[in-house]
Amino acid sequence: MRPAAPRHTFDTDFALDHAQAAAAEALSTTGTKGVYLWGPVGRGKTWLLDTYFDNVGISAKKRVHFHSFFRDLHAAYFRHRFSIDAAIDDILTTNSTPAALLCFDEFHVHDIGDARLITRMLDALFARGVVLVVTSNYAPDGLLPNPLFHPTFVPTIEKLKKNLDVICVDGPVDYRAAGTSGSRFASGTWSLHPARRGHTFAELCCAARSTGDYLRMVEAATTLTIADIPALASVNEFAAQRFANLVDVLYDQDVRADFHASVPLHEFAVGCAGLDTDRLMSRLSELGSPSRERATHSVDAAGA
Repeated sequence: MRPAAPRHTFDTDFALDHAQAAAAEALSTTGTKGVYLWGPVGRGKTWLLDTYFDNVGISAKKRVHFHSFFRDLHAAYFRHRFSIDAAIDDILTTNSTPAALLCFDEFHVHDIGDARLITRMLDALFARGVVLVVTSNYAPDGLLPNPLFHPTFVPTIEKLKKNLDVICVDGPVDYRAAGTSGSRFASGTWSLHPARRGHTFAELCCAARSTGDYLRMVEAATTLTIADIPALASVNEFAAQRFANLVDVLYDQDVRADFHASVPLHEFAVGCAGLDTDRLMSRLSELGSPSRERATHSVDAAGA
């Protein structure tokens, strides 16, 4: 049974658009299924998830960014000798109590290897009766979009649709692009000036790095400098995806980032398409001006 958050907790000093209001109504109503919130970037899905999580009336709950959860799942899976059940029990448990509610932010599936583990993960969660509340830029039918592999994931997509109420949050305003964040990440910069220090784009995105590598790199950092960033269309799809993953991590961990690029931000993704590109550019659009005061603690090439 999905627990509800009181409806008044979604009342704010700004008016919810129609899609946000419909999602708030669902999250403030008990039900037999979880919830899958999906839609374009910047429409308030994470705000809805966090408001629900903070105000739902149970203590056995866990809220995670999907990148972080999946990194922990991989580690637990190997630690428990490839037992998905033991791995799930491990990472769901906090203070000896397993979570009955699991909130995922930014759920997505791109890699066929990840898809297989995600299928096993979902089967284990549903078997335990764990309620899922998920945000995603992808409709369930759009997960694992690679046409070579998508058909193998369709049975898992059908399980998601069976166990979760699917709600589209597609209001007219991209609130990130509107500059309403005020986060540490948003205080970063996009500059055409060369960087004196920091990591290069090639270092971070052209070598084989996982999201877990990025999470470890920024674990104790408040700022990061990234230098020599080329136009996104000039790199291969793997480097582009790694850069999108890196920005996801920086955004979710609220790390200030100073990006030093060869092209202006409005030209950076010209010639690229796709929801990850949309999310990437929406997040980068929050960056402030180069004149803002810089934080004092940084990660440079010697400190990662």
